[in-house]
Amino acid sequence: MKGWKSTTLAAVMMLLGACSGQTTRHEGAASAAPAASASSAAPIPEASPLSKVKPGMNFKAVRGLLGQPTDENTYPTGKAFAPFYYGNDARRTAWYYKGMGRVTFAAGNVYGGATEGEVISVEYDPSETGVSR
Repeated sequence: MKGWKSTTLAAVMMLLGACSGQTTRHEGAASAAPAASASSAAPIPEASPLSKVKPGMNFKAVRGLLGQPTDENTYPTGKAFAPFYYGNDARRTAWYYKGMGRVTFAAGNVYGGATEGEVISVEYDPSETGVSR
């Protein structure tokens, strides 16, 4: 019986030691929401209506600037599967504008459904077909 206890204790100590050396990829993260960016293969020209879209704008403001999107797609992010995640980035919505590019919103949480959304990225792409992929 004494040998069983010491073996179990040694196994638990090794397990705890292994876990303490691991780091998570979220350490040092600035915030729960991803940083908004206007990154794309090409910079957004001043003449493009997409240049007026700014991080943090909601659906209504973007629709006022650009009009109705040619197509849109809503999809879950990995945060949708994290227990007790209450942020608004569990789902994203991408709006596609033919000949202009894409606007992506953080658009919902798991528990409360859809939110008004906020722009997290703007991608200028004049070859955009306007159809979600």
